[in-house]
Amino acid sequence: MSLPQVNDRLCPDPCAGPCAGCPDRIVCHCLKVTEETIAGSIQSLSLRTVKQVTKATGAGDGCTCCHQHIRDLLAVHVEVSAGVYAEV
Repeated sequence: MSLPQVNDRLCPDPCAGPCAGCPDRIVCHCLKVTEETIAGSIQSLSLRTVKQVTKATGAGDGCTCCHQHIRDLLAVHVEVSAGVYAEV
């Protein structure tokens, strides 16, 4: 029995396939915080660090495994909203 390829998945979590960027995609599995919640908080609250995201959303306050994903979201959403690349 072979495992499905990442790109063949419909939307299991975590996935890097065609559903990467789903609003319902879970980033923080410990606290069940979604990508949409984190991205929205980054933009609406002008968050710039993982610590700020954790305080605002709870994401990353468990095992800390999702910190790199949060950094990636900060890099994308801070750049988009401010027009510059953020130091995270």
